[in-house]
Amino acid sequence: MARAGSSALVNVADDAELRLVRHLAESAACTSSGFIQECEASISGGDASKLMSIILGESKVMEALTRDDEATSAVSLLAALLDRAKDSQLVGKLADSLIQVSTDTNKTISLLAALYNMRSGATEKTVLMAKMIALAAERQPASLEPQSSMLGKWMDASRLSAMLDEWDVEPVDRRPLYMAAAESASSPVTKQRFNLMVVETYSRSDIDAQGLAVSKQAAVGAILDPVSLFEEQRNIMSLPAIQALKEKSGPLFSLLHIFQGGKLQDYYAFIEANGGDDILKQWEGLTPETCVRYMRILSLCSLASEHEEIPYKVVADTLQTGPEEVEEWVIAAVSSGLLSAKMDQLQNMVVVESCVVRKFGMEQWKAVQSRLHSWKHNVGGILEAYRLSIGQQQQ
Repeated sequence: MARAGSSALVNVADDAELRLVRHLAESAACTSSGFIQECEASISGGDASKLMSIILGESKVMEALTRDDEATSAVSLLAALLDRAKDSQLVGKLADSLIQVSTDTNKTISLLAALYNMRSGATEKTVLMAKMIALAAERQPASLEPQSSMLGKWMDASRLSAMLDEWDVEPVDRRPLYMAAAESASSPVTKQRFNLMVVETYSRSDIDAQGLAVSKQAAVGAILDPVSLFEEQRNIMSLPAIQALKEKSGPLFSLLHIFQGGKLQDYYAFIEANGGDDILKQWEGLTPETCVRYMRILSLCSLASEHEEIPYKVVADTLQTGPEEVEEWVIAAVSSGLLSAKMDQLQNMVVVESCVVRKFGMEQWKAVQSRLHSWKHNVGGILEAYRLSIGQQQQ
């Protein structure tokens, strides 16, 4: 593109918008005959919103803008128009127009990043982040790697959530960004993390078809791997969008409920009640072998949260396996990070040191109360023995 006149774009004078329009029209060469006239009328009338709509409606103009050597200056002038237009939808439309006509991904991301830096509104920034992540995922996936660029840093779920918290972005406005991140994720764990974050943005009043679809993905993900994101998934059953699955996808909801708090016997009962292992085929990735493996680990964790010492036989009965496999499953549970325990091979006993709590209800409160009473009694006995010892020494 010829650079003649483009240097004038950096001069933010009163007629900068008119010079931008004429420059883009000349560069595009074949815009509709009324383009300049319509833009001039909007400028004269002070209608920034209409001016933006006219510019965005001319694909050849937008193509000329993205090819221009001073495209960033042009975008800065359009950003100034956004401030005057006061239309929250226009920033997304501008981003979409840039993406649709561009053939240079690096330059497009650079222009979107410049626009992002020019906007002060948290919601607009969030919209632009979602556009950039989706574009990078489609055309330049390597840029989403953690060490590649700022886009990669945004794929850190904890960091992204903290940033949006600082900006006070409403849940509904976070949703498109989280969805873009989930769809762009390169690993199952990252995808599941963002899917959970999407599900958390829904309240009972705004669950739509898209919300149900993501909730199903999150539910299947929590069943497929209940260990890697154990802490993040432990309250999944309380989320409104997940609760909606009870009516819309009953079997999946029931299976998720078992993985959240049930034991192996509950899983086998579910399989039997639903006609066998074929029930799992409707959910991508779920296999009988994977489900049984995780249910054995989770069942052992439930057992460990109920008892400090567990005979091998009790473990074998709970896991429905032979006594000779008990140690193998204890090692698997310890390796998962959910259980810390030792094995007394002389007494054939699993000695629990610590364990995650899969659910915490009235039964668990009663167990805590019982242990506190026991500790209180033991400490009381120690103190009484100490007093007696002191008394005897004084005599």
